[in-house]
Order: sequence, then C-alpha cells, then structure tokens
Amino acid sequence: MGDKKLQKAIENFECGNYNAALKQLNTIIKDDLHNEKAHYYLCLIYHHLKKWSRCKKCAFSFLKTFGKRGDILTLLGDVYLFEGNYRKAMKSYRSAVKYCSSSKEKEELQEKIQKVQVLFDEKKSQPRLAVIVNEGGDNFTDELIEHLSETYWIRKFIIRSFKTSLLNTFLKAKTKGFLSDRFFQFATRVLGSELKKIMSWADVTWCEWANALAAVCSYIKPRGKKLFIRLHRYEAFTDIPFVINWKNVDGLVFVSKFMEEILEMRGLKLDGVNWKVIYNGIDVGKFQFKPRQKGYNIAWVAHIIPRKNLFMALEIIRKLVNVDSNYKLHVAGDFPDPEYEIFIKNAIKNMQLEENVILYGWVDDVNAFLEDKNYILSTSLHEGHPYNLIEAMARGIKPVIYNFYNASELFEEKFLFNTTDEAVQKILDDEYDSEYYRHYIEQKGWTLEHQAREFDGFIKELLDS
Repeated sequence: MGDKKLQKAIENFECGNYNAALKQLNTIIKDDLHNEKAHYYLCLIYHHLKKWSRCKKCAFSFLKTFGKRGDILTLLGDVYLFEGNYRKAMKSYRSAVKYCSSSKEKEELQEKIQKVQVLFDEKKSQPRLAVIVNEGGDNFTDELIEHLSETYWIRKFIIRSFKTSLLNTFLKAKTKGFLSDRFFQFATRVLGSELKKIMSWADVTWCEWANALAAVCSYIKPRGKKLFIRLHRYEAFTDIPFVINWKNVDGLVFVSKFMEEILEMRGLKLDGVNWKVIYNGIDVGKFQFKPRQKGYNIAWVAHIIPRKNLFMALEIIRKLVNVDSNYKLHVAGDFPDPEYEIFIKNAIKNMQLEENVILYGWVDDVNAFLEDKNYILSTSLHEGHPYNLIEAMARGIKPVIYNFYNASELFEEKFLFNTTDEAVQKILDDEYDSEYYRHYIEQKGWTLEHQAREFDGFIKELLDS
C-alpha cells in the first residue's frame, strides 16, 4: 500500500500536480519517517517551486537522516547559489561530485562549478545587498531577489526563530521600561553580533519586516553603511516601530500608503525618514490569464487566523447555498491556532456546510489551486497589499473583497462589500469581466517587473546619498 501511495505521489509530481504530490508525500512521511524516497521527492518539489527555504530545510533533514547523496547536495548547492553564498554553493557541488556514480553527472557538476566561479568573480565588482529575514518570513522576498540579482551581489540571510524570539523578549522589556538604556545597548551589541557582521559585509542592508531584527539593526548599523526596512502590515500595530532608531535608518518601504497613516494615527510621525510606497508585484507570466465567467467555485486563500475572518466567509457561503446548493468555498490555508481550528470546523458542522466548504490545508502552488475558481473572496479585517487577491485577479478571477480600512486606495468600489448580503449579491450578479481584472493589475503596476524597478531605483538612491 505504501509503495502505491508513493508511486501516485511521484506521478503527480511528474504531471506538475505539486499540491497533490506534497500532500501525499507529507502523509507518507508522517506514517513512515524514514521513507528516503518520499523525503527526496519532497525536497525536489520545493526546488521546482523555487521554495528555497523549504528546499534547504528538507535537504538538511535528508542529509542528517540518510547521509550524503549527490543529488541532494546538488539541490542544496542550488539553494546556496540563489542565496548568493557562492563559496558554499561550489563546496556543495564539489561534495556532490564525490557521490555521483555516472561520469556524465560529474561532468555536469564540474561545468556548474566553473560557471559559479565565473559568476562569483563578476559579483565581486557589484554593490552588495544583504537581505535579512526571520525564519519563515521570506514569502515575499525571493522573486524580487531573483530580479535584483542581475544588478547586485545579493546575499539572503535567514535568522533562526530562537534568536528572533530572544531579541523580541529584550525589545518588549525595553518598551515596558524594564531595561535601562545602557543595558539595552549592551544587549543589542551582544545579541546583534551576527546582524552586525552581515551589515558590515553589505553596502546596503534590507530588513524584511519592521520587526525585532530591524530594530536591533537600527542600533548597531556600522558607519558608512546603508539600511532600509520594508514594513508590510502587522508591524504597524506593534510597539516595534516606536523603538526603532529611525535616525539610523536610511529608508523605509511601505506596501501601501495607508500603513504610514496608521503609524501616524498611533502617534508615530516619521519626520525626516526617507519613506516610499512600493506596491507588491507578481510574475504575471507565472499567473497566466484565463477567461472565466460566473460559476460556483469560490476561493479563499490565507493563514486561517481570526484576522482573516473565515467565519464571515462561512456566513456568505451559507447564504449562497440557500440560493443554490452547488456553491462551494475552497479554503487554502493552515490553522496556526488549534483553538480557532476547532471553532471553524465546529461552525462548518453546525451550519451544515460539510459538503460546501473544502479545507485544503496549506497550498504551496497557489497558481494551480486557482485554475478552476470563479471568485476570490477576501473577508480579512485588515490588509496591507494582499497577494492572494492580486494573484487571482491576474488569472482573470472576480474579486469580492471586504471593505477593510482604506481598501479604496487599492481597489475600486465595485470590488468591495460592507455586509455579507452585499458579498452574496456581488457573487450572484451577472457582471463578470476577466479581461478587466487582469488589466486592473497591470494598469496599477502590480507586476514583479515594476516592483523590481522601483526597488532598484530606491536602492540606487540610497547608494548615491
């Protein structure tokens, strides 16, 4: 039975059905932790999807559990190559050569090593850009890094969760007045030694998220170096922006204008800070347009947390089912909070929606998930600049969006609803224009190419200042 499940997973992988393959492989590994082939394909799929952090984690786990293998070491080398760590990439490829059985594989790896060495030599003359991100927080960096790497030597540094948590503890103590300024400065120098080393290497450091890492970087930035921070959304509702040393920050990127307004509403004025709005962008070539029309499949994509307000989506689908039982809500997302998971699943049962609400769990290939959907529903209480909506609209899917605070900066009124009845009516309406939804994304400039150009200009401005 296990062999048949694995073969089915491999078949799904070879057909490009990555979501199904990942789900099957994770189930196999859960039942058989030492299934070497399942671990290998898990790593391979993340490599194909360019989910570099997950690929790296799987590769390390594989090598620790099963020992060295040429193909896994090659995949790990590709991760290091993306991260801009050319020395480690070549070291991993050289190690892979020792474990390859065929002369053809060895020759290909030798050619790869030579190409990386040439690239490494070229990069030494380019401006250095360090990207600092906490573990698990790099969902919005990799495609940008790939585009910007033509101009810069970019190294991506992922800071382990336990270090970030420790820094958060000290920052909370600082905001509560439990730490003196002197002790706080001492703690940031000691705990931020890794960050300072990174910043010393770089000409410009990009801190992804205005979190504890960014705050510490703002206190320990070496002289002559440049630092900018990208603030997405949640950070504006924390105390971290109030403890960041903004005098030592050279630039700040918001993903929407109203995030700056929220900071000001909370009492933080960024006078003198060089800030700019750069909207999120997607690879429109990846999210291929497909003409659609009214239908019954409604997509909902997000981490399933209270702020995303899935319960409102349940109320909407219940009203739609009363009109036509063919309507289905397809939920792509995980449950970080087990208490909320119990609440949602119980609500689905009590509302008798078991046949109309499908929970997929976390979906890595959102593009494939959206293939047969007619609507993208967003019930979130607040957003910065949501990728799930941009991706779906690029594919020609009609958006139905709860009118969160200042949503009108991003979306036209006809996409927004204020009540569940309004949401139901927008789904039942005959108005449907796939071409317009795609054009809307392109006209707004919410493409990866445009976003990369904006970042490039911003970074060059910092370098020249």
